[in-house]
Amino acid sequence: MVAEQQQQRVETKEVICTHCDCPIEIPATAMSVSCRHCHRRVIIEDLQIKSYHAVTRLATAGRLEVAKKGKLVAKVRVREMVIDGQVEGDVTALDRVEISKKGAVVGNVCCRRLTVHIGARLAGHFTVDPDFAPDVARPDDDDDDDDPDLI
Repeated sequence: MVAEQQQQRVETKEVICTHCDCPIEIPATAMSVSCRHCHRRVIIEDLQIKSYHAVTRLATAGRLEVAKKGKLVAKVRVREMVIDGQVEGDVTALDRVEISKKGAVVGNVCCRRLTVHIGARLAGHFTVDPDFAPDVARPDDDDDDDDPDLI
């Protein structure tokens, strides 16, 4: 019986909710979950933008890559981000942002680690702080469409 229970155990990992900034433990293979704190959907999967993509905001607890021919127009909140293409909008990363030599960002960048290769373009302010913790909406805050800064 004990051997069966050990085989049925699911590997888990911990991620940070992109809405309330609370840690949540999830199955390692999950692509999205509902946060047990704020009850909002949290996308876990890694995303890649290969063409034009415009949205109000884009959030994932995973990695976001903007390919060479990709153009993203959005306020972004991710765990980490690699930019080989173009991004228009503010970027908030819980870990790192890397802008390659052909990459461009028009907007503010806030992260713990920032790598900007020679030839990259960054038009905006940047905040790099190893203790960076983003300001986020708490579960009891109103989710107004009037305040798009909450990502």
